[in-house]
Amino acid sequence: MRIHSHHPPSRRAWLLFSMLAGLLLFSGACTTVSPGDKKLLAHKKFEEARGVGHLKQERNKKLQEAIRLAPKEPMYRVALGNAYFKNLELDKAERMYLSAIKVDPEFVGTYRQLGRLYVQKSQWDNALFYLNRALSRPNIIDPIQLLNWVAYSYYRKGDLPKAEKAWLRALDIHDSDQIRLNLALVYKESQQWDLARTSLLKALELNPKLLSAHFTLGEIYYRSKKMGKARKHFTEVIQLEPLSEQARVSKEILNKLSAKK
Repeated sequence: MRIHSHHPPSRRAWLLFSMLAGLLLFSGACTTVSPGDKKLLAHKKFEEARGVGHLKQERNKKLQEAIRLAPKEPMYRVALGNAYFKNLELDKAERMYLSAIKVDPEFVGTYRQLGRLYVQKSQWDNALFYLNRALSRPNIIDPIQLLNWVAYSYYRKGDLPKAEKAWLRALDIHDSDQIRLNLALVYKESQQWDLARTSLLKALELNPKLLSAHFTLGEIYYRSKKMGKARKHFTEVIQLEPLSEQARVSKEILNKLSAKK
């Protein structure tokens, strides 16, 4: 009777088996990335996105990859929201900012950006909610700009006292020709002509070439029948920007003044 024995595999077979096992082990190792490595990869994608310049699709793709690798990091979501905002894709930007707040409510930059977005969308109540949240946080970056957006939102809502208060708070931090100009618009709207004129004159001390300040002063002096001063500021408007709409209106008023002589 022939007995069948179990022969050990040949050397060649063992080599093939070892190579295959090694490949399987290597393949399995490659699919496992540690959380620390994912964070590093996410930051790398973020830095790459910052370096692509105007290639917005490539930039957005890299930021989306950073978010996928580090879904709990709000900075990448805010960065993608900023990219959408810059391209005026406001609904996409809004969703991204809101998701950043959901991931980390303590990431202060999100409130600022979301408030700014709602200013752009003319959603004044939403803008005020998030801008005031940003102002309430410690270590505020550029509080003057935040207060300017807050004041503008109140102004557009028709709440002139709160707009005045916010712009005055901004001036307490640092004097600014633009804030002085904005404050003058509140006083003009509420027919506080002396306060409006004073604010505009201070704006021109800071920036003698501020076109809108000259134009608004011209209007105020024209209204109060101080024609010499009105003529001076309307003439300045024309000299500063002769092709502007304000220059066109200034010419019409000056022509009326000349016709009355």
